[in-house]
Amino acid sequence: MSLCETLNELLNERRLEAAKAMLNSTTPEEIVQCLRDFDPRTRVLLFRLLQKQRALEVFEQLDRGEQSQLVRGMEDPDLVRLIEAISPEERVQLLEELPAKVVKRVLQELSPEARASIQLLLGYPEDSAGRAMNPDYLALPEKTTAAAALERVHQSTLTPEHLEVVFVLGEGRTYKGYVTLARLLKAPPETPICDLVEGEAVAVPATDPQEKVADLFKRRQYPLVAVVDSEGRLIGAIDAERGLQLVEELEAQRLTTFGGTLAMSGPDIDLVSTPLRRVFTARVFWLIVLTVFGVLTSTFVAQQEEILSAAIVLAAFIAPIIDMGGNTGSQAATLVIRAMALGRVHLRLRDFLLVLKRDIPVALAMGVTIGILEAILAFVSKGVGADILLVVGLAMLAVTISGSLIGLGLPFIARKLGFDPATLAGPTITSIMDLLGVMIYFGLAYVFLGHLLKQ
Repeated sequence: MSLCETLNELLNERRLEAAKAMLNSTTPEEIVQCLRDFDPRTRVLLFRLLQKQRALEVFEQLDRGEQSQLVRGMEDPDLVRLIEAISPEERVQLLEELPAKVVKRVLQELSPEARASIQLLLGYPEDSAGRAMNPDYLALPEKTTAAAALERVHQSTLTPEHLEVVFVLGEGRTYKGYVTLARLLKAPPETPICDLVEGEAVAVPATDPQEKVADLFKRRQYPLVAVVDSEGRLIGAIDAERGLQLVEELEAQRLTTFGGTLAMSGPDIDLVSTPLRRVFTARVFWLIVLTVFGVLTSTFVAQQEEILSAAIVLAAFIAPIIDMGGNTGSQAATLVIRAMALGRVHLRLRDFLLVLKRDIPVALAMGVTIGILEAILAFVSKGVGADILLVVGLAMLAVTISGSLIGLGLPFIARKLGFDPATLAGPTITSIMDLLGVMIYFGLAYVFLGHLLKQ
């Protein structure tokens, strides 16, 4: 039985591992000849079973028309469905990275609409940098002179926003960095572009999560970010427009998390497309957690029946006092998380002490302001005596300060424990401050109104 007949039988039986082993033990010349005997869809599948180096050898032996036909064949929806039907473990084993040269051709040949489905065949995980990259960049060998590079820029059909930088390639398409167009214009004509590379060669592996790409664009406004394969070869780029989209998606995810609606596992919650069952599961978890805090708080309040009976007016101020603790805590946590996301605050004692030093006077000033305001409003609206005003004012002062300090410290604690600070949902902070707030409030009530219990 010939190689082609054997491979055809293995594919019909869906024995892809056996077909892969046979292909990779065959010479490139035999594989090329065999590929020509199959239809385009089968040809693509056989090509994707080749190991990376063998795939490059085979691709280079095809003529340009055959290369284009092979790339176009990757648009076949039946092939995509076949790959999707394979278990994730098998898919990882079968879909090794394509050679950088082949990836470049794939991205150039296919329409933007087709690239989305083709990313699966390229072997990049969902939500990875490889799924977001595109071919809209100019890359030149490191020995190219500044004059030759400018000529290539002039000849390029790319839009001006994609020509702000030129990527520099070493041997085998390894990524060496980039040169800005402004630097090319000012450089002596015969200067090799490798001598004009600016800073470190910032790049992301194609298998890295898109969150890492978003963090890069948040820290600095790159015009383009290079995407490389596992061997450091340039295979694509992510432009600033796509990078900002990723930043917005990440911030939306964090806001969703901060609102207490992030699922414990799986993709983010989308109000429009996510199944209702998953929306329910994601939201009910946090509500259960918050309910536990609520029960603890209500149990504690119920145990204060004696002091409430002696001064029933105290009950009227429970809600505004505990609300203030949650509000100031969420406020402080949001400011710290934003500073962390922008890279202005890092997980180190020096940064924590700096933030604490800056927050303490602000928290004290807010506490005094809100405490005095609450006492004035309590006197005007309810005409209570000085002892009640003292308890309410001091409680508001203490809760405002403690809420601000707890909200400030919790993101640092989360980062130290290895969690995303954004998972400190606002409702969770509020629930913590509910319990702490009533403890502070009734503690002060027993100190200043304890004489009422002796009457």
